[in-house]
Amino acid sequence: MENNFELRSYQGEIISFITESLKGNIGVAIESPTGSGKTLMGLHGALKYATENGKKVLYLTRTNSQQEQVIRELRRIATGLKIHAMPMQGRHNLCLLYREVEGHQDFSSESLSRFCRLRKKKVLEGDPDACKYYNYDVWSEETKNYIFSTIPFAEEFLDYGSDNIICPYESLKRALPEADIVLAPYASFLNPAIGERFLQHWGVSRDDLVLILDEAHNLPDLARDMSSFDISIRQINYAENEARDQGDFLLYQKYKSSDVLEMTRSAIISLVNEKIGESDEIRISFHDLIETIMVQNRISSQLFHDLVNYMELFGESIAEKREREGKVPRSSVMSVAIALMKWEMINESTYVAILSRNAEGSVSAFCLDPSQLLAPLQQSKTIHMSGTLSPISVYLDIIGFSGIPHKRISEIFPAERRKVIYYNGVTTKFDAFNDEEASKMHDLIHDIIARTNKGTIVFFPSYSAMKKVFGSGFSFPVLMEERELSQADVFALVGKFRKTRKPLLAVSGGRLSEGLNFPGNQLEVVIVAGIPYPRPDAKNRALHDYYEARNGKGWEYSVKYPTSVKIRQEIGRLIRSSSDIGIGIILDKRASYFRKEIPGMTLAENPAAESENFFINFSETPHNDEP
Repeated sequence: MENNFELRSYQGEIISFITESLKGNIGVAIESPTGSGKTLMGLHGALKYATENGKKVLYLTRTNSQQEQVIRELRRIATGLKIHAMPMQGRHNLCLLYREVEGHQDFSSESLSRFCRLRKKKVLEGDPDACKYYNYDVWSEETKNYIFSTIPFAEEFLDYGSDNIICPYESLKRALPEADIVLAPYASFLNPAIGERFLQHWGVSRDDLVLILDEAHNLPDLARDMSSFDISIRQINYAENEARDQGDFLLYQKYKSSDVLEMTRSAIISLVNEKIGESDEIRISFHDLIETIMVQNRISSQLFHDLVNYMELFGESIAEKREREGKVPRSSVMSVAIALMKWEMINESTYVAILSRNAEGSVSAFCLDPSQLLAPLQQSKTIHMSGTLSPISVYLDIIGFSGIPHKRISEIFPAERRKVIYYNGVTTKFDAFNDEEASKMHDLIHDIIARTNKGTIVFFPSYSAMKKVFGSGFSFPVLMEERELSQADVFALVGKFRKTRKPLLAVSGGRLSEGLNFPGNQLEVVIVAGIPYPRPDAKNRALHDYYEARNGKGWEYSVKYPTSVKIRQEIGRLIRSSSDIGIGIILDKRASYFRKEIPGMTLAENPAAESENFFINFSETPHNDEP
């Protein structure tokens, strides 16, 4: 494998470490700070090993913005390395037709796949109008050459498909067998069914792959989220309306789908009224829901089981009808039925049932142990990459991996370019965070921003804490992250921050806390306004109890480790090159608990003054900018 890029000495060492470690192990873990070139090292290491051992490379990312960063790096090296590289995303992001047929995206990947299969079948049977985007040009050399020569972003390929009247998804799928390296989102590959179809289209097996797991510290939560599901009153209401619109015929004896849905809704409401009390949610037994349905309706568990199966068949018929009408074959009735089936079969040793007031009342099956979903990854060679994996033993134990060599790169830029301080005169601890504490936090943040006058992001532990501290506002304009921003909204907000230099108020662990670049002086101050401990809700208490019972490390696994990852990720946004400088300020007395995880952190008596002096002193002192 040839390349024309000069590597820093430590980058060459890491690439060699990756290739050598993969020879005798299922994977390797690399922990390196922001700006060290993790993407470059991971790509070179994976491609070197893959080329020498006849394998392909799959690079998994969590977000579109992270995928775009990898694409930029691949555009630099792909031609020199003489490899075929391409991105891959799901139909939700790349299908042009459903956007014309449906006014929303309220359907699963499976239903969209069925929609696509029927449309393609009609085209092949002689009806080109069934999908104008599925045509000969999908197979053309011109399209394939565009993919491999450009390595397009998702938005770029959507525009290309629209302009040239071709399906972006099918075009990528047709080019896939010739790809040496593919970029894909975690969500699609971790889904067992979608992941297997993807490998079939590529023509490779899992043991043919080298997997690069980008920002791998996210893997536990990603797997938990994908394995969890809920049943809400809101979903049941949608399903009931759909059932009545579609005839709501008898399922068995005297029961209709609307009756089964009413049974479930009534049981959830009763459980909420009887068990939750003053709290927002509570842990229950999985059997509580079925038992309540049985008692309230005087039916057996077997009868309820049979009714749910019949309801799933009714939902399937609704989906088939929509399919015949040329629509996406989705069904709310089917979705609720499938969730109830899964609820009956759940493994209670690795899941917990949560009863909540959310969505007008809901029950959730929350996955405690993500290792089962992640187990298939061990069939491939894996490269776990992040700036925040330590302690590596905790990370590997949570995801179910063992015996993986680990290498950590220390700070590669001069230590004096980054300073981390904490202030112990304030806290956002739940039982102490009153109006007085919020006022003190407000004044501290205001003074730091006013005296430094630098690009600043303030990370709060929650939206409610952010609003409480912000209060009546500051004496200068600010930007603020809102709940449930779309990808486009996130990019717009970041663009405003870069352009206006207005301070940005955000939430720890949110869309702005990792995966975004702020080079140069765009970001020079990060304020962590309160330690972002997980909420002490039913899910996190269950996580604590699960790991406490399993290995006696409930606090470390469920609280300290994820909290330290968030803090280090946020402070890690500061330095990306040898010319960057920045200061991280943690405003919470509990910061002292993380001295080991954040080496060099010092106590500040006056954080605003120390922050101001850091920049004054740095500008007056000559520095060697070489890394």
